[in-house]
Amino acid sequence: MGQPQVQLPTDVNTEQMSDYRQSEISLLPRVWIVAPSPPPHGGMSVQAEKLQKRLAGEGIAAELIATNPPPPRSLKSLAQMPVIRTVLREIQYLISLGRIVRGPGVVHHFSASYAFFFLHSAPLLLLGKCSPAKVVLNYRGGKAAEFLRTWSWLTRPLLTCAHQIAVPSEFLQRVFADFGLAATVLPNLADTELFPFVDRKQFSPRLFVSRNLEPIYDIECVLRAFRTVQEEVPQAELSIAGEGSESDRLRRCVQRWGLCGVTFCGAVPHQQLPALYQRHDVYVNASRVDNFPGALLEAACAGLPIVTTRAGGIPEMIRHRDNGLLCDVGNDRQLANCILEILHHQNLARQLARHARSWVEQFAWHNVFPHLLRCYGFASDQTTGLREQLLAH
Repeated sequence: MGQPQVQLPTDVNTEQMSDYRQSEISLLPRVWIVAPSPPPHGGMSVQAEKLQKRLAGEGIAAELIATNPPPPRSLKSLAQMPVIRTVLREIQYLISLGRIVRGPGVVHHFSASYAFFFLHSAPLLLLGKCSPAKVVLNYRGGKAAEFLRTWSWLTRPLLTCAHQIAVPSEFLQRVFADFGLAATVLPNLADTELFPFVDRKQFSPRLFVSRNLEPIYDIECVLRAFRTVQEEVPQAELSIAGEGSESDRLRRCVQRWGLCGVTFCGAVPHQQLPALYQRHDVYVNASRVDNFPGALLEAACAGLPIVTTRAGGIPEMIRHRDNGLLCDVGNDRQLANCILEILHHQNLARQLARHARSWVEQFAWHNVFPHLLRCYGFASDQTTGLREQLLAH
């Protein structure tokens, strides 16, 4: 999928082109990234951290405003109580939003459904109406259709307060269009440098999952599939990186079913994930609701063949038998059969891994960055003005 490119002048020399790029970047306004910060190490917090580092690397001032700020040290004991913790965080968050009303810039807000939207997105969108900053609402999450259908009477007026709605996939773009809301596609970033491709000579039965232990990711389905795989391949192993509300129940399932070789890694910082990908050979995902999961991008970067359910927008990422294998949501037997097919057909595994690595390159920073600039409105008026100034000299 080709991404729009920033159009640089063609009638200046190389040295001028370099100066031009630095001048263009230096004149760009500040970016405030409003998103969760880890822990937990979820998809939005990971993408927000990547974005901040990448923008800083381009010379663009980017500041992270956490929707889940840590409590003041003096109130840490009170923050142990869930309701009080939520109230404290919301107060701290609302105070921190005062930064965006002080001057021009871009607010890049990572948003989701239900409580997150009403607690974090709604006040930001309302505040954005009296701020000189441009608000880009980057909506993520597979429950968008259900959420918009249930709360459209309230969410649509709020969403129209954003200067631009961005979504990570054409799947979500169509969902928003169904509710009369225009959205532009701004893909997730694939960290091709952090997750280097390993061209495996052999794909052993070491399976890996890096999703949080929540019902929407259906880790139980993975465990059921693994039980079937292990009946045929007794030496198979499964590692699960993530934490969540289902942690205790899933551990009990492993004990009750007598599964061997299952490792719960807990919450793993993003920078430590590449080593886990390198130690495994097949990536498994059984999510019931999804959009454009960054975990599949990571697996593709690292050279793991992907076996996943067809949840949400995943079929627009993974093409069956081209860059991965697809199965029905909740069908652990199909999931197991796909895993076994990869283990028994090494050439297929190698082909899937290589095709996935070629596919994921389109989401590398150098391809996404021009699109991001256009989304921020940085690459049109300013580019034209700078070109005229440069040629004048």
